[in-house]
Amino acid sequence: MYKVLWIDDDFNKDFDRLAYQNGISLTHFKTSKEEMFSLESGLKTNNYDAVILDGLAYNESEDEEHSIDGLINSLNKITELRQLKWFPVFVFTGELNKLEYKGDVKWVERFEVPIVIKGTDNKEFIDVLIQEIDKQEVTQLKHKYPNAFALCDDNYLGIKQFERVLQLVKDIENPENITNQQDALSPLRKVLEAIFKKLNAIGLVSDEIQNGKGAINGASKFLAGSNKDYQYKDELIHPVIAETIRHLISLTQDASHNEGTKLRADTYLSKSTNTFLYQSTVLLLLEVLDYLKPFIDNNSDIEKNQSKWKFNHTNDLDNIHEGIIEQDTNGNYFCGQHYLNYTYVHEKYSIGQKIKIMQEEQNTNPKTKHLYTHYASKFVPF
Repeated sequence: MYKVLWIDDDFNKDFDRLAYQNGISLTHFKTSKEEMFSLESGLKTNNYDAVILDGLAYNESEDEEHSIDGLINSLNKITELRQLKWFPVFVFTGELNKLEYKGDVKWVERFEVPIVIKGTDNKEFIDVLIQEIDKQEVTQLKHKYPNAFALCDDNYLGIKQFERVLQLVKDIENPENITNQQDALSPLRKVLEAIFKKLNAIGLVSDEIQNGKGAINGASKFLAGSNKDYQYKDELIHPVIAETIRHLISLTQDASHNEGTKLRADTYLSKSTNTFLYQSTVLLLLEVLDYLKPFIDNNSDIEKNQSKWKFNHTNDLDNIHEGIIEQDTNGNYFCGQHYLNYTYVHEKYSIGQKIKIMQEEQNTNPKTKHLYTHYASKFVPF
């Protein structure tokens, strides 16, 4: 689906319907100010493929008279933004063909933006719009890797993943341009973290794993059904994808250290005379993303997903400690002598709530270890 920004003080539902039928989703604004703000923000994430402007539009507010000022201000801003990223722009109007606007038309023509008259042949305009969009590199890549880019949305992995995925795809399409491949693995790890966050949100990674220490490794083991602290009643994700994720984590985590903790990946990649390993790693991630889009769409029932696994209480020696969540004057959450993860408690619990601590570690945090001897690595409501 193409995404097009459209400014028009008179939103035409028939044109909107025609556009949608031809694969175009129109985002509508009535003022130039609103549209240009959305456009500038959207360009940072390649959220829009093209822009349609009205000939006479509101400039800053719907309380003013619609005029050529809104169009001119939009075109001035677009000229500036096109220096950062080129995108198709059309003026779609039912007014500028009138004789009294002849002088204004000459002014608009200075911007070298096509003027299309409404109603003459809207379907032909739609076809031309799509042709111009399809000339853009980003659009071509979005069509070639639809699932990977579809996940770069706040309903899935988040819009901020778009630039990371885009660069990874560009590297695959143009491997001759790859430089500094050892540092290029870091974005892959960020995308993996976003994947675990989303799977946690739909109940396929437990809160204790997602918010505990070593979350990224823990989530990988959890998805594979190999965490001994849990009983698995059903497969969480296809084993091929689980194993692929495990491999990606092993390589990207090692490469995030200058010397590497086990594989010495950073040194290996920096000395490599080819980019085959990096390319194969990117392709593995793209395989995971291609699998995840339809998988998430078809497996978003949180209660159903959470019913596939259960914490194994028989392995926890009953419990280590029971108590209530408290907060000290420094804002730290604690329970007895156990320091609690601030973000996890803040999002999931409340002060005074009773919990059962299932696992603990020595508290090594230099800021809190003199206050609390242990860190509660796993706890549940009680």
